[in-house]
Amino acid sequence: MLIANPIYDVVFKYLLEDIEIARELLSTILGEEVVGLDLKPQESTIENSAAGVSILRFDFKAIIKTQSGEYKKALIELQKAKQAFDAIRFRRYLGDNYQKEDEILDDNGESKKAPLPIVTIYFLGFPLDNIKSAVVKINREYRDVITQELLNVKEDFVELLTHDSYLIQLKLLEGKSRTKLEKVLQIFSSEFKTEDKHLLDFKGDLNDPLVQKMVVRLGRAIASEEIRNIMDIEDEIDRAFERATGKLYSIIAAKEQEIELERQKTETERQKAEAERQKAEAERQKAEAERQKAEAERQKAENLLKELEELRKQMKK
Repeated sequence: MLIANPIYDVVFKYLLEDIEIARELLSTILGEEVVGLDLKPQESTIENSAAGVSILRFDFKAIIKTQSGEYKKALIELQKAKQAFDAIRFRRYLGDNYQKEDEILDDNGESKKAPLPIVTIYFLGFPLDNIKSAVVKINREYRDVITQELLNVKEDFVELLTHDSYLIQLKLLEGKSRTKLEKVLQIFSSEFKTEDKHLLDFKGDLNDPLVQKMVVRLGRAIASEEIRNIMDIEDEIDRAFERATGKLYSIIAAKEQEIELERQKTETERQKAEAERQKAEAERQKAEAERQKAEAERQKAENLLKELEELRKQMKK
């Protein structure tokens, strides 16, 4: 079944705008039931002087309520290509959300603002260098450092200043459908790519109700001319980045070559100077040896003169 490729920002946004899909997807990833969800796509335009383009980024903030009644703020990031990867943007967005209070309902059903614990979910369209698992959770634990005892507690001070994180490496999902999570995430897998990179020919498990909803939603996205046009724009942005990055890499490579040639020249001059220093040292040692030899001969001559003078004195007596 042909579906729109959800790795595109505009398609990903369209998929998550279905609150029921977003709620079930987050529940599946987090491993806990999300009973309430307020999804707030954050649009930001970033000027990139190197590429000469303005980039419209979508960051997703979801205020979730778990079955236990706990509120959390989930930050969802989609990063399609490594060449456009900007860790500073991620950190800035995370920092902004640490500073903000969010609106929730208190026990009486009245609206109030409060700082919330944060959980981050990163959908990465490129593989990381050192992590070979498709889905990884980086979670906190409370541990007594002295006794190494694992503490089964939670503290607001800690929860509001630290956060759990999930990494989903989309390229590592190919051929994996062992669990419900893997079956659901197959919707993002590049193994279903077609000649038209805007489309996937999805052949995953359609028995899962959430997968069915996602497939239907993404099937509708194909019919949207506006979505297809924005996907074309995203492609052009990616190409602009690739050109700018390629140019930048060429400049860096030329600079590195220039630095290496200068280093080699400096090393050659250093070796030449060292050879001259060693030659001068050898000549100094030779001169010193000759001086010592001359000194020894002078001392010997003086001793002979003293002996001769002594003999003369004895002869006069």
